Amino acid sequence: MAVGSSEVALGEAVTAQETRLLDVQKTTNVVDDLYYGCREEAMKKFIESDVLKQELNNSEGFQKAWNKRRKEHSAALSVYVNGDHNLLQTLNKAIETMGGNVSIYEDHFHFKSLHFLLMDSMRLLKPKECKNFYVFQDGQNQPKKGSTVRFPSFTLAYSDYEELKRFEDVNENTILNLTSCFFVNLKDYVCDQEQDEILLSPAEVFTVEQVKTKTTSDGDEYLEIDLSHSGLKSSHNCYIFPCRAKCCQHTILHMTSRFYS
Repeated sequence: MAVGSSEVALGEAVTAQETRLLDVQKTTNVVDDLYYGCREEAMKKFIESDVLKQELNNSEGFQKAWNKRRKEHSAALSVYVNGDHNLLQTLNKAIETMGGNVSIYEDHFHFKSLHFLLMDSMRLLKPKECKNFYVFQDGQNQPKKGSTVRFPSFTLAYSDYEELKRFEDVNENTILNLTSCFFVNLKDYVCDQEQDEILLSPAEVFTVEQVKTKTTSDGDEYLEIDLSHSGLKSSHNCYIFPCRAKCCQHTILHMTSRFYS
């Protein structure tokens, strides 16, 4: 990939996501299933059946972003690099709004296979240690210090703060400075990916440590929000598999200890 094309891709990814933080209490409709305790059932239902094929056929954008030459998990990760603005916008909106009701999820959420593969990839590729990343947040949403928040969908973050600032005007903008313990560096698993783009999960919960105004060397002011990892929250874990859902409900801290032990 040429340097020029990678720069364009990064710039598009940063601005296309319409990144937002939401209070955890306001995210009850997020599709946040971690498939803890029902992975095999989910694999059979979404991947080994015709669901993946049907969902690919239902979306031209999904088809284009999907790399048929790669194994399913790698192909799923490549969607967040190769997907166009419309696909990512549709995917993010669906994940944010279609998890609160089983009927809505079953009948109208058309990214079941992709969501499972992304979550499963993050579980299989879980990092050995937590790391610091940066995210641009669009809009005027400003959480309060001490509040518990999360992203309403999968989100791209970046490890290089200075590189990120090259593609976005920080003046009067908001930068999230966060510590994540549940992420995948797409550069390590997606072919021709040169930038350190980090995929974050809607299941990861953060605590707002600080909200402060900072000034660049050029005199531009921006808001920086510092976030620390609190754990993983899956309000709808395995809920499409009722017998599993009853025995797989965990608190945030329990979910974290299970995934990182």
